[in-house]
Amino acid sequence: MEEQVNISNLWRRFVEGDDYAYAQIYDLCGDDMLVYGLHFTSDRELVKDCMQDVFVDLYKRRRKLEKEMDNVKCYLFIALKNKLFDAFKKSVEFYQIETLEPVFHTEYTVEDLFIRSETNRHQRAKIKEILQRLTPRQHEVIYYRYVEEMSYEEIGKLMQMNVQSVRNLLSRSIQRARDFVSEYVFSLILLVQLFWS
Repeated sequence: MEEQVNISNLWRRFVEGDDYAYAQIYDLCGDDMLVYGLHFTSDRELVKDCMQDVFVDLYKRRRKLEKEMDNVKCYLFIALKNKLFDAFKKSVEFYQIETLEPVFHTEYTVEDLFIRSETNRHQRAKIKEILQRLTPRQHEVIYYRYVEEMSYEEIGKLMQMNVQSVRNLLSRSIQRARDFVSEYVFSLILLVQLFWS
């Protein structure tokens, strides 16, 4: 929260003409933007190019930007996502066939958060299996809510959904993961009973 307030202050100074604040925003948000962009593509150079475009556009339009920004990082994520999607429109390889929308990958970031607390290799394998059962949209909503700690409103802006739809998607995603865990636990109980019978 404190970081968000600091970035909001830098944003206000940047809009008022402070070039140092502009550089500080990039320093504070650049790494997060890069990681975020890499959830959509492994093309690091494309992500960096789109980030550069975002910051160039910001600099050109700064006099037209609002001075008060609640969540600058969310704003930058949306801008980066839009730049990436514009680039993706030129290539079908980034899209899912059934939905024609770019695929959000959370392979390492969300898994790392779940796996860090687990030491058993078997448990890590099961967690990966659970995450693989989720759709890319389910991965995406979980990433925004639990990794980036965004509000439902911010997630809605990023995913172009209303708040209730975000809540429903998150709820379904968590329920799907729970169902698989329940199924797994039930299978273990059956195996134990068979083994000890």
